[in-house]
Amino acid sequence: MTTPQIKRPKRLWVASLMNILVGCLSLAMLIFVTTSSRVATVQLSAGTAAMAAVTAGFLVVSSVMALLGKPRWRRLMLLGALAFYGSVMVQSALLLAQAQDSLVPASKLISHVIRSGLELAINLWALLSLKTRQYFGRELAAT
Repeated sequence: MTTPQIKRPKRLWVASLMNILVGCLSLAMLIFVTTSSRVATVQLSAGTAAMAAVTAGFLVVSSVMALLGKPRWRRLMLLGALAFYGSVMVQSALLLAQAQDSLVPASKLISHVIRSGLELAINLWALLSLKTRQYFGRELAAT
């Protein structure tokens, strides 16, 4: 007797595609900021640029692998989302604490904190839901 085919949950599609798009956009902007002569006022240190590239790249790779149905990558995708969106949230919150000295308006920083929180919530909802666990549990049982 064959086991019933469990379809890939739509919530996994949503979270993975969001992560892939945001990660690729972040990598593109990082390349632009580090190579463009138009952005002379922003200078990233090598460590900062490397950390940004690693977190965005890992978010993209882990999301692609989880979307392909690789069971162990579900947790790695969640870890990548926590590292990427969490660092953006912490950075914005720290800048918000120093809002009077910041070049960025406080309302923009608040929106960054809220947006990062929502992106984290979408990943938690998608990756920790029963449907997603059943989908990846089927993949583990097949291997």
